[in-house]
Amino acid sequence: MIFGFNTDVKHGETVYHVQTEAHRANHTFQSTVFVKGQCIGKKSGSYADASDAAQTDQQLHEMLKEQHRQVVDAIRNGQVEEFFKPEPPPQPASDFL
Repeated sequence: MIFGFNTDVKHGETVYHVQTEAHRANHTFQSTVFVKGQCIGKKSGSYADASDAAQTDQQLHEMLKEQHRQVVDAIRNGQVEEFFKPEPPPQPASDFL
């Protein structure tokens, strides 16, 4: 069984609450960050490929823990806004020619 994580992180005068959980139905991990009860951002990651490769619950738990750690580290480093910026879409192969 995969459990989630909840961590309070203080940066400056702000306390951030980070909640990371697995959504088994769609094979994703989701980290949500709150300040004073208000959601300020979410980060999702898919583990569909990992689950197809017969990953154990322990391995999936480690992947979940790693995503949670990345969000917590971003807050500690004052980079929480950068962490939640959308990634640019991949360029088509024709753009590289």
